[in-house]
Amino acid sequence: MKSFQTVCLLLATAGLVAAQQYTISTVAGIPGVAGLYPLPGDVTPTLATVGHLYHPSTVAVDSKGNFYIADSYTYSIRMVTLTTGNIATIAGNGQPGSGGDDGSATQASIFDVHGIAVDSHGDIFISDTSTCRIRRIDNPATNTTPKIATFVGSSKGPYCGASSTSPLSSPGALAFDSKGNLYVADYNSSTVRMITTAGVVSTFAGTGTYGNTGDGGAASKAALAYPVTLAFDAAGNLYIGDEGNNNIRKVDTGGNISTVTTGVSPLGLGVDGSGNLYFVDGVSSSVRKILPTGGIVVIAGNGLPGGAVVDSVPGNQASLALPSGLAVAPDSGIYVADTMNNVIRRIVAVPGSLGFQDAASQLPGSSLAGGSISPGEILTLFGSGLGPATLTQATIGTNNTFPTQIAGASVTFNGIPAPMIFASSSLVAVAVPYGVSGSAKAAVSLTYQGKTFTTSIPVVATTPAVFTANTSGSGQAAALNQNLSVNSTTIPAKLGSTIVLYATGAGFTTNAVDGQQAPSTCGVQLPVTVKIGNQYVNPSYAGCAPTLIAGVIQINAQIPATIIPGAVQVQVLVNGYPSQSGVTIAVTQ
Repeated sequence: MKSFQTVCLLLATAGLVAAQQYTISTVAGIPGVAGLYPLPGDVTPTLATVGHLYHPSTVAVDSKGNFYIADSYTYSIRMVTLTTGNIATIAGNGQPGSGGDDGSATQASIFDVHGIAVDSHGDIFISDTSTCRIRRIDNPATNTTPKIATFVGSSKGPYCGASSTSPLSSPGALAFDSKGNLYVADYNSSTVRMITTAGVVSTFAGTGTYGNTGDGGAASKAALAYPVTLAFDAAGNLYIGDEGNNNIRKVDTGGNISTVTTGVSPLGLGVDGSGNLYFVDGVSSSVRKILPTGGIVVIAGNGLPGGAVVDSVPGNQASLALPSGLAVAPDSGIYVADTMNNVIRRIVAVPGSLGFQDAASQLPGSSLAGGSISPGEILTLFGSGLGPATLTQATIGTNNTFPTQIAGASVTFNGIPAPMIFASSSLVAVAVPYGVSGSAKAAVSLTYQGKTFTTSIPVVATTPAVFTANTSGSGQAAALNQNLSVNSTTIPAKLGSTIVLYATGAGFTTNAVDGQQAPSTCGVQLPVTVKIGNQYVNPSYAGCAPTLIAGVIQINAQIPATIIPGAVQVQVLVNGYPSQSGVTIAVTQ
């Protein structure tokens, strides 16, 4: 049996999320104005915000914060220098084509570039997709007239096909690992290729057969569909945006592949220094952030493809027009190619703002939006610099009481100290004090090392959410069978037996004390029902979970004998308000 403390740590990450505040600004291009070639900046220095772009599709950032743009309809690569804010063309003569290798990059012709990456020397690599090549541009920061050359593929043609010297089919997104190897999303071949510094090409992920298999095994034996974007994290894990399967997959440092999230259309990927994953969602024209807990929040884009470019609004209220490429800068600023608006936007977190993981915020699919909290709810706050660099669990005090401070981090709701479960730089888990009951909103304040982070969250009577086994808020429920074994596909519950569910957000309970182990005489005040499959069941027990922190609710319910066995959907309803959809229990005859 896991300890009281460990169980609470696991449960604390099972809610859903609402976005931290972000701001958005235009850093290159003139909104709505089609670009031209050459740029004014190619003759005299010109600020990027008055330089024309024409359907920018891909963006990349180097280690110094300079960023690079594939400007689709001018067939050129632009560079914006961080220190000056000026824009200039570093490759492409404005005409589609394939010539010019070994000469000046600005005199060469390029065509449809779907990937840009910068190596440790500052050299720029582009995927010249139509000619099945990877081309290299000399570091434009140290070369006044950078040259261009073919790194992989034929420099003279034929470029693609059986007689080509390139094993690449349709090279797209590019990403470097820490050793200098270049990875290519070869999307039409359903593979990710690795190219060594010597130019040797091998298959890193995908069998070449269109599909979606292989999780838990070697990436080279897994099936991908249409990989279009790539990003490495600081630990060396590679993330693959597979648009054909509407998912994001991860290849760990051991070469094994898994699925991070599904139900998304990832067109651009990036990872910040804290391990947060960002992506452009092509369906909703938005930029989203995946938290370490698995929840997804919108940080930019109002879900409507188009509209006027306005920078004086929060990021999630801004309009984006079919955005595509994304890159994360060394300072964690996020650049996104707002393609049909002809601009590059920059998204940054508002200093001192907090996001919160909320139990009643799920929308269809795996995308989440903001909601409310309820008294006693287990809640996760997220941001940057919130607590110690290493996740630190609470030390349980006398009477099994959780502390109100961990490693110098503390949280209050309307001035009431909150019991804390764990604290880290990006995530802090707490239990909402019961004293917020009756308030319309809770003013949340987190303090750490002299810094204060705040947010305001609406308070309602109940926000039910069922805990899940993978802490993401969806999939297999964190549930026990009647014999107290853990419910799973290998140990399913039998028809007619009792299933034990765990939830939070049930609202005010009897006899509960903030931060203490729940007493045996602690019940939910509002009526509770359980939906198993398509049938509603009155639970035999709905109250505080014995030995766990007050705010965690246990529900015992009998599985109807007439439902169809398998992965059965389950929801807990408190006062008629349902928990999130997409949670299942395993049932057998």
